[in-house]
Amino acid sequence: MSNRPLHILSTKLLDDALIHRAGAGVLLDCRPFLQTQAVAPEQVAALLADVSLLDQEVIFTSANAVKAVAAAVTGNPQWNVFCIEAATRKKVQELFPETKIRAAAPNGAQLVKLIIEQAPDQIVFFCGNLRLDTIPDGLKKYAISCREKVVYETIKTPVPVKPQYDGILFYSPSGVASFFAVNKISPETKAFSIGPSTTAALKQYTSNIVEAPHPDVEQMIRAITNSSW
Repeated sequence: MSNRPLHILSTKLLDDALIHRAGAGVLLDCRPFLQTQAVAPEQVAALLADVSLLDQEVIFTSANAVKAVAAAVTGNPQWNVFCIEAATRKKVQELFPETKIRAAAPNGAQLVKLIIEQAPDQIVFFCGNLRLDTIPDGLKKYAISCREKVVYETIKTPVPVKPQYDGILFYSPSGVASFFAVNKISPETKAFSIGPSTTAALKQYTSNIVEAPHPDVEQMIRAITNSSW
């Protein structure tokens, strides 16, 4: 490795504290390849009309969904929550302190297994318009009714990037699709993935993938400095 700084691209905006943690040896650019837009609170409130505030099993796989529901719900839900680690879980605990985390997992496939073990008759899935099929299809196989409530929209915002980067940070399959809609990367460019679903999406475009040990942005930043260059 030369003495020049590593040139890394993040495919979403990061706050200054995270950028600082990358260290002096990393030049970190941030360009969003997705935009999220919450469904209007009054529309979300209508979606919540048939969702009990007591002892309802619910699924959150995105902090965006948690924030959208929190902006529209009235009262203090005492839900039984199944969610993704770690940012989504933190947001649930912050905005819905009276809920109970029944189970949390690093990705949708593992979360499905935990839900199946507890075998609820039916469950409500608060999600976005580009959600993966993993959870609904997995629950359907075990005859668990999954009522989907789309509470935010994800919009792809692809943009060509130059120059070639040493590494690129990817946070979701949708972000991967948006980036590669108008870009290619060299075999030498490392693609840093936040988790298994994102890794699976990246395998269509590159084999040079580094997956974070836990689905957390800080872990991805740490993986940059821990990687061999």
